[in-house]
Amino acid sequence: MKNEMNDKAKAEKKNEMTEHDREEMKKQFLERVEEIREKSKEANEAMGAGKGRLRLETPIQAGEKEITELPYDFTALTGTEYTDAMDTDPNAQQIFRITYRQGLALFAKAASKETDGVDMRDIIDRLGVTDAVEGVQLATLFFSASTRAGRLRISKK
Repeated sequence: MKNEMNDKAKAEKKNEMTEHDREEMKKQFLERVEEIREKSKEANEAMGAGKGRLRLETPIQAGEKEITELPYDFTALTGTEYTDAMDTDPNAQQIFRITYRQGLALFAKAASKETDGVDMRDIIDRLGVTDAVEGVQLATLFFSASTRAGRLRISKK
């Protein structure tokens, strides 16, 4: 009888620990889900910034036309256009960061695709420094956000 009670107490203790462990695992799981949800929200917001207009501080000339703003849409780029822009810097070695040259090329490609009569080279060669800095920042933000969003879509199964 004493052994039965002792065994029963051990079993209850074991079940209590298991229940506690389950609660802890559930808590950790829910925290991880919330973390992924937050990252996804951040990535989607940043991806939304992949489209817009950059009002130029220094207008650029394209043929007969003076351009005072450049619409851009990073999400409209094809894979080939993306890699062409990224390949503009032969010294780039980081795979998770883009160089200023790559950022400028990526912005110029996205803007030229949305602006008639202007190609990527026109934008790169004619963009003033303050506008170039802004274009590089936009491209860098988009690159980081799309990398983050891409990681969330990759399955390890």
